[in-house]
Amino acid sequence: MATWEVAVATIASAARRTITKRPRVLLMDARTLEGLEPACYSSVITSPPYPNRMSYVRELRPYMFWLGFLDGGRAAGDLDWKTIGGTWGCATSNLSKWRPDPDVTTPYGDFPVILRKIKDRSDILSRYVQKYFADMYLHCRVVIDLVKRGGMIHYIVGNSKFYDVLLPVEEIYAAMFEAVGFEDISVEATRKRTSKKELYEFVVSARRPLGSGGRPKPAAS
Repeated sequence: MATWEVAVATIASAARRTITKRPRVLLMDARTLEGLEPACYSSVITSPPYPNRMSYVRELRPYMFWLGFLDGGRAAGDLDWKTIGGTWGCATSNLSKWRPDPDVTTPYGDFPVILRKIKDRSDILSRYVQKYFADMYLHCRVVIDLVKRGGMIHYIVGNSKFYDVLLPVEEIYAAMFEAVGFEDISVEATRKRTSKKELYEFVVSARRPLGSGGRPKPAAS
């Protein structure tokens, strides 16, 4: 109860503060983040889709139809293919034909072994995991240039399990952040999720070095 009361008091205090800058909503591809100003942001706080093959487009498509964002079933599948981690509808057939870019290799030592273990049970799920992290690595490679020197990033992520293969999502994110040049990387478990016993949510944080002039490592081998 004490923790809840502190959280409520903190939110109430923050809500009383004057908003000094007008909020903006920007539509863009998270893999490229085109249009954002370099070295502009002192803090990035986000929770990207978890690599558990949940489709947000599938779950929200009735509302998206009602609001006019979608005009047919194919439109929902096309939008899901554009999202990170989307594999619903036609996105599934697209995934079966997808081939990884050899210049975008997830910088985590055990990643090929994990993919092989998943592929032993399901080729499509192995492709899904590989594409998810390929997309997120592209994101990591551009986001470092947008953060101010000394600025922090905080990513709330959840690990996953495919059959008997545990996917250490938090460790892979930490490896990607390190590969693109972030430092002071930390991983903190925040809560136990209500599904499988091995699944947790984590906050993966990192800082852009004060002396960083940009992306030091454009790709991993």
